[in-house]
Amino acid sequence: MGEKNFQSVVMETLEDVLAKIGVEDANISIRSGRSGLNEAFICAVSVNRDDSKLLIGQHGATLSALQHLTQVLAKQKSSEYEGFSVDINEYWKGKQSLLERDAEEAAHKVIASGRPVHLRPMLSYERKIIHLTLSKNDKVETESLGKGEERKVVVKPAALLS
Repeated sequence: MGEKNFQSVVMETLEDVLAKIGVEDANISIRSGRSGLNEAFICAVSVNRDDSKLLIGQHGATLSALQHLTQVLAKQKSSEYEGFSVDINEYWKGKQSLLERDAEEAAHKVIASGRPVHLRPMLSYERKIIHLTLSKNDKVETESLGKGEERKVVVKPAALLS
C-alpha cells in the first residue's frame, strides 16, 4: 500500500465503484465520525439529485449496499482498517435524527401503556441507532426480532427487578 493512509484507500475505492456505475461527478470528502456508532470517519459524497435517488435507494438499501461493497474492497487493498460509513447528500445524518425521534416516541408509548411497541422492519444500521438511543433509558429495553428484510426492533418495558 505504500504511504497511502486508509482514508485515501477508501476514497479511491469509492471513486472507482461510483465510476463503474456511471456516477463520475461525485464530490467525495472525509469528515469525522458520528458519536456512538464506532465510526472513525465518514465518506461524505455530494451528487446531483438524480444520482442521489439512484445511490440511496428505498429506505437507504442501495446506500447500505454501496457502503458494504466499499468496505469489502477497501479491506482487500489495505492491511489497516478503520470503521467508516458512506453518506450520500447527508442522507444518514437526516435519517439518524428521524430514527432517534422515532425511538423516543416509541419509548414514551411503552412507558405510558406498559405494552411493547414493534417498529417497522429496518436495516441493521437503523436498528443500531434505535438500540443506542434507547440504551440510555432505563425504563425500556430493546430487542431485534425477525430475519432478513423483516428484522425489526421491539421496544418493551424494562424488566422489573425483584
